[in-house]
Amino acid sequence: MTNSKGILKIYEDTFRVNIYTTKHFRMIGLIDVDIEYFYSVEKVTLAFYSSSGTNNGKIKGLWYPIVGIKTIDGEFTEFTPYLNFVLSNTTIDGFANKGWLAKSLFFASRRPYYYKTLGFSNGRYYESLFYIGQTLKDLIERNKFYSMTSLKPKTLNEILTSEEIYIGNKCTQKENFERFIQDIFEEH
Repeated sequence: MTNSKGILKIYEDTFRVNIYTTKHFRMIGLIDVDIEYFYSVEKVTLAFYSSSGTNNGKIKGLWYPIVGIKTIDGEFTEFTPYLNFVLSNTTIDGFANKGWLAKSLFFASRRPYYYKTLGFSNGRYYESLFYIGQTLKDLIERNKFYSMTSLKPKTLNEILTSEEIYIGNKCTQKENFERFIQDIFEEH
């Protein structure tokens, strides 16, 4: 079952970032968007990262979506049961090292359109996620973001799976985020 029709709006003024690593320069960030679900339009926080490198076809400065960040070595146990299931089934051997950016879901196993940029899924969310990635790149270049020094992996994961119900929403951040991830996983 499809949970949503897609991303309707990006709240550019909510973009908050932190430097994640400096050895291989990477930044992590959060942005709020409106997603149209079958039950209402809900504000949802999504996570992205950017890398200075261009390995694996990455575009320098472009922001790519992530499910979260691995906080312990081994199998996926630190996220919600559903997110652990998704990551276990989209990651080689079902485990990863601490600090790994959980992005495998967005590298679709079926790739019908070879002109698409890798790392944004291939389903109904591809265009929206790619557009957000480009928008975040532009916001960084224009210095239009909040620096969030407390945005560490555990904090980022807690925000994405929060039980908070944002003003005007019917469901929690966790429920909305998991439904978003489910839609992408089912098209994976």
